[in-house]
Amino acid sequence: MFAVKAPRIHCKEGEFKNFIRQNVPIINEKYWPTMWCFEARFQSVLASLIRSFVVPPAPYTREIFKLKDGGEVALDWLEPMKRPNDMYDATILFLPGLTGDSKCEYVRATSLAVQKSGFRIVVFNYRGIGGIELKTPRTYSANNIDDLTEVVCHIKSKYPNTILGGIGVSMGGLLLGSFLSSNEQHVHKYFSAAMLISVPWNLIATTQNIEKPYLNRFLCTYLAKCLCNLVENSSNMLSSSSHKWDYNQVIKSKTIREFDSNYTIKLFEHESVDDYYKKASLHDKVDRIRVPCLCLNAADDPFCLESDLPLESADRIENLAILVTVKGGHIGFLEGIWPFTNSNEFMFRIIDQYFSSIFKNNNYKRYDG
Repeated sequence: MFAVKAPRIHCKEGEFKNFIRQNVPIINEKYWPTMWCFEARFQSVLASLIRSFVVPPAPYTREIFKLKDGGEVALDWLEPMKRPNDMYDATILFLPGLTGDSKCEYVRATSLAVQKSGFRIVVFNYRGIGGIELKTPRTYSANNIDDLTEVVCHIKSKYPNTILGGIGVSMGGLLLGSFLSSNEQHVHKYFSAAMLISVPWNLIATTQNIEKPYLNRFLCTYLAKCLCNLVENSSNMLSSSSHKWDYNQVIKSKTIREFDSNYTIKLFEHESVDDYYKKASLHDKVDRIRVPCLCLNAADDPFCLESDLPLESADRIENLAILVTVKGGHIGFLEGIWPFTNSNEFMFRIIDQYFSSIFKNNNYKRYDG
């Protein structure tokens, strides 16, 4: 009675909202979250575990892309299985979450779903991620789009006639959103459509949410440990006493805020952690995103509460829609009584339906703000 409902759609009444209702039919159906997995953090963890076992390896073709400053990142490509006759050549750029790479279960699952839908997909593994050693003393952040800009330009030079779409999950959604709201996108119009999934729209609120005891704090500590491991694995590049950060202090960080305070803001020269979080947040920048953009969040996401979603802003914007499910956790969205054999998950059906319709017959051109 409480959880089994169709997703709410927040978007200004008009053509794009009607387009979503007509062409993403799954949003008109009731979403049935797995009833015995109603707790948000349990759903998030269980979704990760299930996908780890049931999603097969993705047969990527790896490209090592050299950046202008000498750094290197891995781009993992999948060509489409079969392109529909009424579909133009399209490429989806996938930006994973905070510590994710192309081998993560949700990235593999999305990549295979996009490939099956008839699109080319390329996963952007950030610096130091995906088994690639750091070549320079620089990693990544939630809002620095320098590396992303180079990757986007590379894709467009490699496939000049392709239509470019973007999927950003969690922190990857923040990074993609920063690019979509930038002058780089406004001038060159690289992306034609995008999806943002489980985005922590307000980072200051998110850090407060995940530092609450006890389960959220446990997840926060785990993610901070993953970040510290990244730094430790690149100690040859990041441990020099000539850097602005104290390496020994960085690897002792217990929370994400501590890690960002000890390392990220010093690497990218932010005045403070709050200054960094304000710049990386999207809740007050949604009006700057001009391409048709579909967003998916769960109201019970432990990282981004329903009160942190920019729903009122979305209700005033014509080309951006936020779908909100009652349950779903963070990158969870399990459904059905027995989700272990469900290879056609809610999240991936939305991705398929949205891009298949927005790229069909150049529909995206109708909603470019």
